[in-house]
Order: sequence, then structure tokens, then C-alpha cells
Amino acid sequence: MTSYLFIVNPNARNGDIGKMWPKVEEEIKKRGLNYTVEMTNEPRHAIEIAKSRGEEFDVVVATGGDGTVNEVANGLYGLNTTFGILPLGNGNDFALGIKLDEDYHRSLDILEQGLTCDLTVGLAKADDDERYFVNIVDTGVGATVSVASFTELKWLRGFLKYYILAFKKLFQYRLVDTVMQIDDQEEFKSKLLMIAVGAGSRFGGGFHILPENYHYRKDFGILLAEDIRKLRQIYLLQILKPGKHLGKKGVTHIRGSKVTLQLGRPLPVEVEGEIVNYGATNVSFEVAPLSMKTIVPQELLDLQKAEP
Repeated sequence: MTSYLFIVNPNARNGDIGKMWPKVEEEIKKRGLNYTVEMTNEPRHAIEIAKSRGEEFDVVVATGGDGTVNEVANGLYGLNTTFGILPLGNGNDFALGIKLDEDYHRSLDILEQGLTCDLTVGLAKADDDERYFVNIVDTGVGATVSVASFTELKWLRGFLKYYILAFKKLFQYRLVDTVMQIDDQEEFKSKLLMIAVGAGSRFGGGFHILPENYHYRKDFGILLAEDIRKLRQIYLLQILKPGKHLGKKGVTHIRGSKVTLQLGRPLPVEVEGEIVNYGATNVSFEVAPLSMKTIVPQELLDLQKAEP
């Protein structure tokens, strides 16, 4: 019988997960699952739990939002254990990107079905700090928004919160002189607004920054926004959520396996709601050597099968 470890972040979704967990656990009991629960009690605790206990179970389930997903993935990386997600957070960008939804009954159905796919993992390096990521990493104005989300508009949630903060930070942000290299191409100079790199399609509670990008591909989608004036930045923000920004002036979308950045001033680096470094100047994002065996719905496998 399949064994599950649910790593639950009770503080996610502004503390709502701790309140709703008894109802979710009652549903798990009704299904007769062989399960254990570990509650996190501080940042990075999910990493420690997943790393120390992961191989005791067939499936380790990140139960929370994108930050919980990132921590559990970091703890599981390199272990012989299957990754599962029960998306109960505010944004759930990774979960929705792999075609899960926010109905925990359906997510439990998918966990029980146990269909798996090897999903791409990335490694972000920011000065002396490192972090694995399974969705999207970014630096520039987007990461400054993530930093602000910890202290500003704490009474708001999800997309609306990130949209208001993005609008505010665009007015404050100054373009950063950057030397950049993608894979083994020649270095080039950029006046950086932001760069987002990853295997997923959406971040920030619903911004489709890399539309039609899927986690089973073996390289990254790369979105570079540079040398864009303020009014145009505001215009691009309006069309970012539905992913209509591709092909617009100042926006470049390519694919690659490694990006290196030498930043003219320190910038935060953010992965899935977690801050890797609050002010780095030497940054790189690259495909990690190992993939992550992950439970996914049939819909994602159908998309993978249809790839040319």
C-alpha cells in the first residue's frame, strides 16, 4: 500500500491552512490512505523534514502554497522518493502550471491515481547562496515585488496583492546595467527591468510570464525585459497576466539551459515566493542534473505526448 507523508505548512495562505487542515485530513482518512503528517513551524523546516524523512515514504506531499512546494522540492532533490502536491496556498502557480487545481478533492484523486512525470529542476545561485527551483526564478522588478509582499499589503492575497505591488514598484525601480550570457553564446549588455527563467508558465499568483511553457521540457523558457520606459512598463503590466506580452518591444522570449548575470547593483533573487538572496550581484540559473519524479494529472501527460 502506498505510503504518504504530508508536509503541511499551517501558516500558508495567511494561516488559513492550519484552520482548514482538519477538514482536509478527514477526507484523507475517509479514503483510507496510509499517511503521516508533519507540520512545519518555521521557514526552511519543510526542507529539513523532506530531507530527513523523505525516503521513509513512497510519496512526499507538499501541502501549502508555492513556498512550501519549493522547500519540499529542495529537501527531496536527489532522493528516491516521489513528489506530490496538495495545493492549498494563495497562488499555487506551480500546481496550476502542471494542471492541478485548487479543489483538494481532485488533488487527492490525482495523488491516489499516482501517474508520474519527470519534471525539470533548476538551480539558482546568487553570490554565495543556492536554491533548487521547480517553477520559475526571477530577478529585477519582479523579485522586488516579492520582497515587498512580505511586509506590504499583508491584508491582501493572491493576484490582486502582487498586481498592486507591481504597479507601485515599477515607478520606483531603476533599470540595472547588466552583463548577461545565455548558454555558450557571447556575453551582451542589458539595461535590465527583469528576467524570469524556468520550467513553468506562471508566477506571482497568476501572471503568465512564460505562457505555454511546460515542466517536462529539458530546458528553460527565458523572458527578458530590458530598456523599457515607465509608460511602456505600465502597459506591459496590463497585458502580462494573460501572457500577451510576448513579441512586444523590449521583451525577448527564448529557450536555454543556463543564464549568468553580472548585475551593476545588488538585486534580490526570488524562487517560488522564497528569497534566495536579498542583494546579489553575481547570479546564475541553470538546469540541475537530476529531474523530479512528480505525481501529475493525465492532462499534463497528454500534453507531453502531443509534443513534436
